[in-house]
Amino acid sequence: MKFLWAALVVTLLAGCQADVAEEVKLGQEPDRWQAKQPWEQALGRFWEYLRWVQTLSNKVKEELLSTEITEELKLLIEETMKEVKAYKEELEKQVGPIAQETQARLSKELQAAQARLQSDMEDVQSALGISPSTKPSKTT
Repeated sequence: MKFLWAALVVTLLAGCQADVAEEVKLGQEPDRWQAKQPWEQALGRFWEYLRWVQTLSNKVKEELLSTEITEELKLLIEETMKEVKAYKEELEKQVGPIAQETQARLSKELQAAQARLQSDMEDVQSALGISPSTKPSKTT
């Protein structure tokens, strides 16, 4: 969303800096474009339009590459990165205690499971008549 705002700001700044000038009229080549056929005249007007669009695009490119706009973009990028960093730190503050609580709870649950398993193993050993201190002997 911030990128869209940045694009809007850049567009508005470029529009504010625009020089209102008369339309650039390129000189026609009399021999080449003063044809008698309508399609040749339309083709000539099309090429003139393309030249006009190219000159406008070159002007826009120069404006975009101007130092003022690039400085503003750099500043906007830096501000955005600061906001992202602050958001990351805030999330770490919120998630940090949760992660520690989860780790402590998991540790307690594992200790309880270990105690239950040990108790169950002792019950099985006593049911089989094996003393907890002796190990079953291997018979070969």
